Amino acid sequence: MNFKKLNEITDIITKGTTPTTIGYNFTDSGINYIKSEQISNSVKLNYNNKYYISEEANEKLNRSQLCKNDILMSIAGAYLGKLAICNDCDLPANTNQAVGIIRLKNGYNVKYIYYLLLTKNIQNYIRSCNAQSAQPNINLEQIGNIALSLPDISTQQHIVDTVSSILVVFFLNFNYFITYFIISIIIFNKLNHFFIISA
Repeated sequence: MNFKKLNEITDIITKGTTPTTIGYNFTDSGINYIKSEQISNSVKLNYNNKYYISEEANEKLNRSQLCKNDILMSIAGAYLGKLAICNDCDLPANTNQAVGIIRLKNGYNVKYIYYLLLTKNIQNYIRSCNAQSAQPNINLEQIGNIALSLPDISTQQHIVDTVSSILVVFFLNFNYFITYFIISIIIFNKLNHFFIISA
C-alpha cells in the first residue's frame, strides 16, 4: 500500500473569498456561490439555499473558481469536515473562505479520495486541528498534510464501486423504511381518531 500526503497528489488546495470584502454584493442570479452550509457529505451539493454573485465578481475571484471534480471541504465552523464533489450541474461556481477546494492531479479517483476523507481517522484529525481561532477550523497546510493510503487506480475504482453499491442499498432500504413509517403514522392517527369518536 502506497501512502502519500494530500498535497502530493493535488494541483491545488485553496479556499475562497467573501465577495463583499472586495466590494461586490450578492445577486439574485448569476454565478453559483457555494457556502459551507451547502456541503453535507452527500457527494452532491445541497441547494436548499442558493447564493449568487455577478460574472464580474467571479472574474475577480478567479483563484476560487470551481471546476468539475473539485472536492469541497467545509474548513470552519459547525460544518467542519463536511465534503462534496463539484459536478457539471454546479458550474459555473465560486466559493468563500470557509470552503476548501481540493483539486486532484490526473491519475487519482476523485470519489475514492472523497470516501477516504470521510473515514473516521481523517475526520478525527480534521476535528482535532485548531488554527488558533474562536471557531473550530482547519487551515490549508493541515489539509495538505493529511496522509492517504493509495492503492493502484483499478483498486481505487473497485473500492468506489463497492462503497457506492452499499450506499445505494442503504438509502433504498432507508427510503422504504421512511415510507412505511409515514404510512403507519397516518393509519395510526386515523385509527386513533376512530376510537376517540367511538368512545
